[in-house]
Amino acid sequence: MARMKRPVGDLVSGKIGNVVFFTRKDQSFVRAAPTRKETQWTPEQQLHRQRFSQAVGLWRKLKNGMVPQIWNLGSQQMNGYALFLKANMPAFGVDGTLLDPKLLQLSVGKLSLPQKLEVKKSEGEGTTVSVTWQNDPLLSAVRLQDELMAVSSADGQYSDVMATGIKREAISGTFELPAFPTPHAPGPVHLYLFFASANRKGYTGSDCFELG
Repeated sequence: MARMKRPVGDLVSGKIGNVVFFTRKDQSFVRAAPTRKETQWTPEQQLHRQRFSQAVGLWRKLKNGMVPQIWNLGSQQMNGYALFLKANMPAFGVDGTLLDPKLLQLSVGKLSLPQKLEVKKSEGEGTTVSVTWQNDPLLSAVRLQDELMAVSSADGQYSDVMATGIKREAISGTFELPAFPTPHAPGPVHLYLFFASANRKGYTGSDCFELG
């Protein structure tokens, strides 16, 4: 480890190439970045990495839309990315396989989902979805203006977050399934629903429904 003659903490920190810059007690240092071969990982660490890798992959699929904003708003003691990984890693097995799509959380927040949220898809190949729910009679007028948001998932693909235009006060509504980036193989479609405040500063957690 070498000590820098001039402070560089305001200019650079972290890893660059094969060296790491860092500051300790107002002094700047540089050292070689640690290396670790895959053969040095224990079996438990390798399994954990597979689970972690899948959770990171899910974040990357969703990071270009509203999801990072939602999780950054919902986090207090860590950044949104870290909170997302912590919440969703349990949905993956130690070998990285998705145990159950319903275990995934695509939204987080302090707002509450309505009671008895139910979903029904149109028959056949239709893409129309009907939703119903019940509101708490003590719900504030502000909360009645929350809007229903939706994300489709199938064959490892995820749609962008879609605002349905349906307000919480409506207690029911219909909308078209959010479109996928590319065609997907036949199979079950999962729909993630949550509510967002009118100013997009508050969110509920998500609930997942299999549409078949």
